[in-house]
Amino acid sequence: MPNVDNQSSASGSFGYLLVLVLFALVFVLVLPLIGMLYMDTLVVKREARQQMEKVEKLRKSIEDERKKDADTVLLPHQFPDGRAPKNP
Repeated sequence: MPNVDNQSSASGSFGYLLVLVLFALVFVLVLPLIGMLYMDTLVVKREARQQMEKVEKLRKSIEDERKKDADTVLLPHQFPDGRAPKNP
């Protein structure tokens, strides 16, 4: 009669070894990659927020400048190049 217990024991330990190797690959390779991707997304979010703040500041300064320019009326002698105004 063949010894069945030794055969199933050998294939079972091989399965456990295979699972152990797969877990090692997941923890050694995949988790650091996920961590790097997460850090990259945090950096991109921060940079996007900074860019949005810059754009908002520029938009606000342009609006203030336009508002200031709309409020002032230049007389002919106040034109920067000294030219006379055109008659409408």
